[in-house]
Amino acid sequence: MGFFSSIGTKIGDGFNSLGAKSSRIVKKGVKTVSENAGKIADVAGSVKDVADTVASVSGAIGSGAAFLAGGAAAIGAEPIAAGLLGVAAAGKGVEGLASGVSAVAGKVETVARTADTAAKTVKAGLSAKKHGEAAIDSMRRGDLSDAMSEGKSAIADVKRAEAGAKSVKKQIERKKKKTK
Repeated sequence: MGFFSSIGTKIGDGFNSLGAKSSRIVKKGVKTVSENAGKIADVAGSVKDVADTVASVSGAIGSGAAFLAGGAAAIGAEPIAAGLLGVAAAGKGVEGLASGVSAVAGKVETVARTADTAAKTVKAGLSAKKHGEAAIDSMRRGDLSDAMSEGKSAIADVKRAEAGAKSVKKQIERKKKKTK
């Protein structure tokens, strides 16, 4: 084996190893997100609600301080008016920042809810497959009662998976319409 062939083999092996590690990391990440998507959506929804409240309150404080600054300037209290204008500017700045946080949290919540629905849909589909296989095995054994029971469970799981798939499709379509 030549020098360049040996180096090429080592480089190729290194890339294969990195690819395998990357694949494992992505699979773990997808599994973690799919298992916790509902919790992520709930937290993002709470963050959005808090940010909306902060934006509302800070906007009101900013508007009130601006109004008071006008009154203070009218009666000749310019230093007080300047301080109130600073408070008004800070209030409006916080309002803008909180509105941005709310928008991002809302998007995270939407994506997490879609991921949660997709994960539940996949689980229902896998459960339908398992029940279907169990029904076939029961028929082969001649246990028609168990086969009927497993078949009914499979049908229920298929209906749940179908409803979940329709929901995910609608969520994706809504998202596409918003981005246009």
